[in-house]
Amino acid sequence: MNWHVYSIGPIDYGWHQLRTVRETLEVAAVPCEGSDPREGLDTSSSIAFLKSWESAKEAALAAGWEGGFRLEPRVFWVPDDLQMTHGFVFKQEHNGATFVASPQPLPHLAALVPA
Repeated sequence: MNWHVYSIGPIDYGWHQLRTVRETLEVAAVPCEGSDPREGLDTSSSIAFLKSWESAKEAALAAGWEGGFRLEPRVFWVPDDLQMTHGFVFKQEHNGATFVASPQPLPHLAALVPA
């Protein structure tokens, strides 16, 4: 995935409103709407989600993330052509900078990136 990564100042409030990566992974394993629940868990969705999380972390590292988390990383959703797509937001341990990895450009965050 082609991530749009933003490093912005610390966000201190509202984290509880988003599911963590771990919680989202649990939901990703649940059969989707309209499927037969007897078919079991959808491991392909879980694997795809984990791969996107890994690629988002790689993109964040390239954008200056130092690799530590102050809080558990969270997932947010944005509408796309035919579906909702996920992005990630997390707070760096050192200096508390917030990193946002989005599947879509977020121009309002680009304005917050320090020069």
